[in-house]
Order: sequence, then C-alpha cells, then structure tokens
Amino acid sequence: MVSMKIEKIKLRQFRNLNQVELEFKNNLNILVGNNGQGKTNFIESIVYLSSGRSFRLGNDLGLLEDSKGFARVDALLKRKEETYQLQAVISNQGKYFEVNQKACSLMSDFIGYCNVVLFNPDDLQFFSNTPKKRRREIDFELGKMSKMYMHRLSQASKILSERNAYLKTHTIDTDYLSILTESLIEESEYIIKSRQAMIKKLEPIVDEKYKFLSGSQASIELEYRSTCTNMENIKDDLRGKMNQSLQRDLDFKMTHVGIHRDDFVFKMNGNMVVDVASQGQKRLIILAYKLALVDMIVAKDHEFPILCLDDLFSELDKEKRAMVLKTLDPRMQVFVTTTDVEFVSQKEDVSVFTVVQGRINEEVSA
Repeated sequence: MVSMKIEKIKLRQFRNLNQVELEFKNNLNILVGNNGQGKTNFIESIVYLSSGRSFRLGNDLGLLEDSKGFARVDALLKRKEETYQLQAVISNQGKYFEVNQKACSLMSDFIGYCNVVLFNPDDLQFFSNTPKKRRREIDFELGKMSKMYMHRLSQASKILSERNAYLKTHTIDTDYLSILTESLIEESEYIIKSRQAMIKKLEPIVDEKYKFLSGSQASIELEYRSTCTNMENIKDDLRGKMNQSLQRDLDFKMTHVGIHRDDFVFKMNGNMVVDVASQGQKRLIILAYKLALVDMIVAKDHEFPILCLDDLFSELDKEKRAMVLKTLDPRMQVFVTTTDVEFVSQKEDVSVFTVVQGRINEEVSA
C-alpha cells in the first residue's frame, strides 16, 4: 500500500498567506494557532489542488489576498513512485492549471492528481442542506474517484439544460424532444448505478466507524432516494416516469423527473439524522463518512488519499480525540488544524506548525 504525499508546497497571495513555503517530513502535520490566523486558509490551498475550487466560496476571486492580482499554489506531489509538479493560479482573468509545467486545457485534466478528503465544520450542515447540495457533495466525491462519472454527469447536465431550454420554446417538435429525453435516460442510467453502488459500499463502513468512534451501538443507515425505483431496469423505469410527467413538463416548461431530483439521506436507528442526532453525534457521523470515503479510495486505487481535518478537535473531548487519532493509518498524510496540541504531545512522528497572522513556521523539537 502506498500513500499520496505533498512533499513541498509554496503559496503566494493566497488569502492572508502572502508567502509560505513548507516541506513535510512526517505524515501527521498539525497546524496550531488562534482563530483567524490562516489555518483554514492553508487547508483550503491543499483542497484547491484536489478540486480546482474553493470549498468555502462560490467565487474563487475571494481567494486572492486583498488588492492583489492573483493567487498561486505550487506543490510537489509524490504518488506511486511518481513525482508531479502541480500549479494552480487564480486571477481576474480566470483560473489556470499546470501539471509538470504543462498547461491543462480543462479543469478535469487537473482534478484527480491530488486526492484530498476534507472534514470541515460546515460539513455538519450536510443533513439539513437542500438535496441539491447533498447531491453536489456525493457527485464531487464520485467524480474524484472516476473521471468517467464526471464526464457522464457533465453530459447529463448539458442535455438536461438543453431539454429545459427547448421546453421553453413556443413550438415543440415531439420527435426532437423524445431524442433529448432518450439521451438523458442513457446518461442517467450510468449515474444512477454509480450513486447506488457508492451508497451500498459506504453504508457498512460508515456504520462500523461510527460505532467505533462513538462507543455506542446506534446503527447508521444511508439511503439513496432516486427517481428510479426499479434498479433492475433503470431505462424503462425512467422512460415510464418521464412519459407520465411529459404534460407537466410542457405546462411548466421544465423537467420534473430525473437524476437532478435525487437525494441522499443519513439515518440513525431508522430515523433521520437531522431529526434525532445531537451536534456531537452529527460530528462523529460526518467524520465516519469521511473516513469511509478514505477506505473506498484505498480499496479502489490501492493508495491513501490526503486527509484534512479542519477544526475537528475543538468540539471533541480528550477521549474522542484519542479515538480519532487511533483510527488514522500512520501511512496516510494528514493535516490537522487546532488551537492546541495537547492531544498529540505523546506522538513522536508528528510535525507541528504554528500559524500567526498568515505566517507558518515549523516548530523545532528541543
């Protein structure tokens, strides 16, 4: 088993991190500092190398340091005995990506080299978010694991947009509308199967990890609520439902049936997590979900992703912190942000970095 590792990173004008250059010798890396100093900004730079977008902002221009014209992230990534030079630049003119000093014409050509699994406090909103945001989360994780999924989802989105636009025209050619519908069904079958397979694989792992982290016997279930109810014959099922909804689509000039209406639900002992779980339980369920994603990636790629835990420990007691650290495979590169380092004082294979007003320095052991 091998591990994906960022060996070096260099940041320029990324939020309040004006000039940062770091090397990582150990797999466990702790960034410690008071709130508002730049710890999450650093995590965001690593996640940007994975996703090509901010996990906190809708507009990436917010990543630029005040009044500066660009932000830049450079990293040296080691994976499977290969070394990759990654570069991401954000500016008023758009985004630019390079791999080994070669420009990527599409963002999808960049995504996938650096696979990061992130926990951050906003993840607790997953259970109360809209279905659209939950779909986006699951689709994003699936897309990182499969370029084909990302491609098919992109195709389906384009066809759906085209179908909706056509429904808004004054004259409808039913034959052309049928072609669009069949094309959408064709792409949707792959997406539904992929979503269903992911949830089926995730559920037992999430349940097991939650029981370990919480010390309780409460069961966690994951449910994929798809438009399609007959997984044995997805195309016919979708076709029938879309035909039933055709007049409604024509009346309201939009597509009412399809993968864009799917949802993902987490349950605890058969009840919706959003209704019955405490904040502490939700935190552990989301963490169990993120750790389950790590296991899925390892099973698929035979390689550990990079794990980022942003502000996880602030709401966990000493026992829970120890349990989390115990679950982390020492071969995996992990970045943790915190306001104190008491919980890692006994570990020798750890690098600690202090973050003060956008400056990051590694602490040197006596």
